[in-house]
Amino acid sequence: MIAVAARAPGGAPAPTAPSPGPAAAPAGEEEREERHAWDLGVWWDVYFTSVMAAMAVTALITSDPFWRWPLVGLMAAVTAVYHLFGKRLMLREERVRPVVLMVVLLALCLPAVAVNPTLTFLLVAVAPLCFMTARVPVAISTVGVILLVPMPLRGLLGLSAWDSVAVNLLINGVMVGYTLWFGSWLGRIIEQSYERSELIRDLRESRLEVVRLSEETGAMAERERLAREMHDTLAQGFTSIIALSQAVESEMDADPALARRHLALMRETAAENLAETRAMVAARQPVGLDSQTLEAALDRVATRLGGELGIPVDTAVLGAPAVLSNDLQICLLRTAQEALANVRRHAGAGHARVALEYTRAAGGSPGQVELTVSDDGVGFDPGRTAPGNGLANMRHRADDAGGVLEVDSAPGRGTSVRMSLPLPPDVPRGDEECAP
Repeated sequence: MIAVAARAPGGAPAPTAPSPGPAAAPAGEEEREERHAWDLGVWWDVYFTSVMAAMAVTALITSDPFWRWPLVGLMAAVTAVYHLFGKRLMLREERVRPVVLMVVLLALCLPAVAVNPTLTFLLVAVAPLCFMTARVPVAISTVGVILLVPMPLRGLLGLSAWDSVAVNLLINGVMVGYTLWFGSWLGRIIEQSYERSELIRDLRESRLEVVRLSEETGAMAERERLAREMHDTLAQGFTSIIALSQAVESEMDADPALARRHLALMRETAAENLAETRAMVAARQPVGLDSQTLEAALDRVATRLGGELGIPVDTAVLGAPAVLSNDLQICLLRTAQEALANVRRHAGAGHARVALEYTRAAGGSPGQVELTVSDDGVGFDPGRTAPGNGLANMRHRADDAGGVLEVDSAPGRGTSVRMSLPLPPDVPRGDEECAP
């Protein structure tokens, strides 16, 4: 006559699950989690009502004629209390305190059982209700009073012989003792179940928070990636167009042929910027690598810089070329573009060089690929904080690829930017050195 109660210490129901989020459980699981533990549906209502109806019939059959209808009235009152208050208290929709409900149940059940001991079987419905609405000690006390008090009352009133009262008390006392032991054990299970419920809720909320933070981190990383791409492509292209337009203004009268060549470079740069923009929107590979090799793309950007500045820019590929992944090719191409843009803006160089070198490490390990962009310009102090984002972007790219970026420069001694990236295992290689 006891019921398993999956509720919080103090009688409070376990908290319901949070609202579904990005990582919410499947619909069926979420519905089970949000449903209250005591929401047993219409079957429990039918069960409770059927038990009390059976007790009413038992009262009509086994009771003294004087008490039959009063006992039926008490059974009906217990049924009404359940439907009006007990059911809602089970789901915590009613403000009546559990102790008040226990007192009402005692006031209705004790007289009925005292008049007709056969009605003790009403506990098969009332006892679960007690455990589902009140704390375990209160529920055990209520059930114990219904089991132990009626028979002594009958003995005092002369309705039962004391030997029969003694036997009944012995039997019911054993039942109460078992209920007390089992209820205490059950209480510990209830507390552990509540703690697990709290833990599950916290874990679910933490999971949702992790998903939210992951989405924000991913969005921030994508914004940073797009910012680097735009800085190394569109911004550099627009800077080149501005510089070329200024050169054209000064050359239109003095050197029309050179002005026309610079206008052609402006159109080429603008067309490439437009293509780069479309590639970003379509999430495609950079334009420079879309239809040609990395080596050819490096030679093209170096040749363009030489045409803009009117200086020689050499390119070289050393070692046996390896087949690089798209990410490594993009990293190397963007770094070369940024380094050459710095040569155009700051170096004032008379010569520049772009070198791509593949090295094979000892012991058969994959080795590395090294990009070096050097010039003989004015140089700078690498220890000073650079005002732009170029060096920071290059270092960030090197870190993302697992490589390193080294800047070797000094005032009046030119600049050398070197990026070293490890090659992944099992990279196919050629057998000959080549130089475009």
